[in-house]
Amino acid sequence: MNLNYTRVLHFLTVVKYMNMNKAAKELYITQPALSFSISRLEKELGLALFYRDKNKLVLSKEAEILLPRFEQFRKAHDVLVSDASGLVRPMDNHVNISFSGSAFFFPVFHISGFLNQFGDLQVRLSYVDVKQATAMLLANQTDFALSFYPILHPLISTENIMSEPIGLVLSENHPLARQGSVTVQELETVPLHGLTVHHNFRKLCDQICQTIDIHLKYVTEDDYTAYYKRMLTPDQAGFLSTRENYEQNLRTRSNYVFLPIEHADMRRDVGISYVTSGKMQYKYKDLVEYIKAQFPRQSTYVSRISQIINQEFFEE
Repeated sequence: MNLNYTRVLHFLTVVKYMNMNKAAKELYITQPALSFSISRLEKELGLALFYRDKNKLVLSKEAEILLPRFEQFRKAHDVLVSDASGLVRPMDNHVNISFSGSAFFFPVFHISGFLNQFGDLQVRLSYVDVKQATAMLLANQTDFALSFYPILHPLISTENIMSEPIGLVLSENHPLARQGSVTVQELETVPLHGLTVHHNFRKLCDQICQTIDIHLKYVTEDDYTAYYKRMLTPDQAGFLSTRENYEQNLRTRSNYVFLPIEHADMRRDVGISYVTSGKMQYKYKDLVEYIKAQFPRQSTYVSRISQIINQEFFEE
């Protein structure tokens, strides 16, 4: 019998949630694909791993007995891959860090020299999206991933660097503008100017809202440039924005207000991610701590430059 590691990982993820839909979301596959994978594993083993009782997923007695062995199998596989990768990769004084976030933020971040060198350690940066960063971490092509958007994978750990509250930005003439905040119910009634569904910030906002059962109403969906042009002429529609973006790019225009959203954990987290079973987070602990301490300051520096550029853009 040759057990497939991917199917074992699928099984353990289902056990984690005891829910096919939640497990499929974490694994970035469809629910039918996950069900098929579990069925193939059951066929290979010759026994049932789950059964349903009143629409609830229940672990079979056989699966309960084998569960510790599945865990051992995964850990042994991860250690083997990690050790083999360390032998294949030449040992040098370079660390690879991928960056996922604003396309504007990256070049300024890179040119500033913040991560170009840390003592005698050479740091190599690459700009990728979140999916690429995840794949590169798992393939040992990058050591750490800095991301403005969550990297979710059972083999990857993420440490939070900073959090930015997300709120509702409205014209000062809007009926809700005099309030200090808005409720979730009020947010659902406000028409919004939004970025396209493919933009990472839009994806993040939609994901948060779905989690807390908020249904947003978008009246426009634009690319980045058109989105900011709409801010030239405030109307009764609003924008979702981080407080930092509001402070640096909108507050100075004086005709917008930022309203926190009550009883909703609306924020954008920046994290540094690495493969949990690897050793890079221990080997370069000082570098990780340096990044965690310095990143918020660097973010403010870049936001100020962004403010200058956007001001020029607004005046055109």
